[in-house]
This record gives sequence, C-alpha cells and structure tokens, in this order.
Amino acid sequence: MKSQESLVNRTIKKFQCAIQGIIAGLRFDKSIKIQFVFAILSIVFFSFFRITTNEWLFVLSAIFLVLITEFLNSAIEDVCDLVEKKYDLHVKEVKDIAAGAVLLAALYAVVVAVIIVVGRFI
Repeated sequence: MKSQESLVNRTIKKFQCAIQGIIAGLRFDKSIKIQFVFAILSIVFFSFFRITTNEWLFVLSAIFLVLITEFLNSAIEDVCDLVEKKYDLHVKEVKDIAAGAVLLAALYAVVVAVIIVVGRFI
C-alpha cells in the first residue's frame, strides 16, 4: 500500500512540476506569451464561424502543436544559452533547427485556418 501512495505522490509531484513549467513559460518567455495570445485569438475567431467538431479538432491540434513546439524551442534555447555563453556556430544551428520546428508548426496552423475559412466561402 505504501508503494502505491508513493507512486501517487510522485505522480502528483510530476504534474505540479509540469504546471510550474507552463506557468514559467507564460510568465518569462515573450515568444510563448505571443503564441498563447494567438491561440486565444484563434479560438475566439473560429467560435464565430461555428465550425464543425472535426474542424475544431484540426484547429485545436494546430494550436497545441504550435504551443508545444514553442515551449520546446524556448527550453532548447535556454539550455543552449546555459551551456555556451559565447557565440558558437553549433549552438546557432541547434537554435535555428528548433526555431524551424516552430515555423513548420505555425505554417501548418495557417494552412488549417485557410482551408477552414476559404471552405466557408466556396
């Protein structure tokens, strides 16, 4: 029984750490804040279109994909800055690749939005 309680406590602690990470990202990272604002604006925007359940799944998937990649990008950039204080081409490449992932996610979100919006007028 004690091991189950310990497992539950460890699981709760992991969730608390994850929530603290989300809060820290929203408080301290400008890019995450911007993406979060775009996420809220997108939800409000598509609420007026009365989109279908399947369309909502695509919109929410795109929103979460952008937010997840932005959180990962910010974490990668922070780790790179901790490891290497001066300019380094390898660090630049790592940061560029992470930023590229965010760009791909954002492009996917734009494609989803365009398909849904244009579909309303065709």
